[in-house]
Amino acid sequence: MAVGNISIATVFYNLGQWVGIVGFINLSILIISGDLSIFLNRFFGLDKVIKFQRKHSLFTAVFILLHPLFFIVSDFSYIKYLINPDFTLLPFTLGIISFYIFIVVMIASHIYKLISYKIWQYIHILTYFLFFFSLYHALNWGSHGNNPLLRIIYGFLFIMIIFSGIYRSISKIRKINSSKFYLKKIKSETEDTFTIVLEGKERLRFKSGQFCFLRLNKNNLHSRHPFTISSSPYEENLSFTIKNTGRFTKTVLELKRGEEILVDGPFGIFNLINSKKNIVFIAGGIGITPFFSMIKDNFQRKEKQNILLLYGTKTKKDLIFKKNLDNIKEKWFKKVYVLTREPISSPQFENTYIDKNLIKKYVKNVNDSLFYVCGPKSMEDNIKKSLIELGVNKKNIIIEDFFW
Repeated sequence: MAVGNISIATVFYNLGQWVGIVGFINLSILIISGDLSIFLNRFFGLDKVIKFQRKHSLFTAVFILLHPLFFIVSDFSYIKYLINPDFTLLPFTLGIISFYIFIVVMIASHIYKLISYKIWQYIHILTYFLFFFSLYHALNWGSHGNNPLLRIIYGFLFIMIIFSGIYRSISKIRKINSSKFYLKKIKSETEDTFTIVLEGKERLRFKSGQFCFLRLNKNNLHSRHPFTISSSPYEENLSFTIKNTGRFTKTVLELKRGEEILVDGPFGIFNLINSKKNIVFIAGGIGITPFFSMIKDNFQRKEKQNILLLYGTKTKKDLIFKKNLDNIKEKWFKKVYVLTREPISSPQFENTYIDKNLIKKYVKNVNDSLFYVCGPKSMEDNIKKSLIELGVNKKNIIIEDFFW
């Protein structure tokens, strides 16, 4: 069958070539951004880098999966090469091997919590084989391998892969952002949240609002888990306030004094900005953690920033750090507890949800305020929508994205 002078087979063959080129370029961006994640954290925050990679990996997967599919549609004889590669056609075969490596890496990236951290690191090495095999395939088998523009692009990606790989290796050797800490004590906060206090040979340098990845070398729990720092940068010990929601957090709760916890970080750019604007913290549940660190940090600043905290939970007993927050009598700090399932008649409490009307009630001038939001995803989305409806500029809305 043909359209004009071009057969359908030719159309799919050409599509297979171009989706392969697009897939390779995006694959390279994924590898480079992953290797430079610690560097990119300074500008975008590691949470946003990881979120970009997750979305971009699905986008990339579509093109890489379509690459052989379009060739098969154009000529069904290609199926036999996928099943039984011909190693006499090395550039072509390396392309097939690259395809299978990509499948392995994609599966591993989605079940990373079920495999050890070290195994995941070894699997990451496969991405370099994936890149170089794919590059060799593109240059020596692809019909557009001699295209001057594509060769310039391939050359640039090759240099960036070498550079980013060296950067990642140096970071691993120097153990940048990785430290050993030891459990000092565990404090109960609410029925399902607790704070671990850690001590180490050296204090961790961080900014209030940042998070770290914690790792345990026990019970096969080698995967990294992110938690926001609840201590301030000026405290001697490092603290994390954790909600007990799974096997990892349960194991942390059962740790004994002196047991080792590996801390990778700090990461993130959800920090208190030096500004003359008033600060409005909007927290939901465990989302109070970064704000507690920021509030304590504000005590040490020469120029105190005015802070209003709107803290929402289901009931009074779910309020984390309530005693600590109640003990703050500074003029620059005001708080409102917002309960959704327990009516309490008190000036400090509201029996509703944090919405547009509540924000309008307590924030007199939204244009002279910076809004920080941290909590469940649905809450963050609703508050962002409410703030925009109130006329708040998007640049004055800062959201911590808890998506792990």
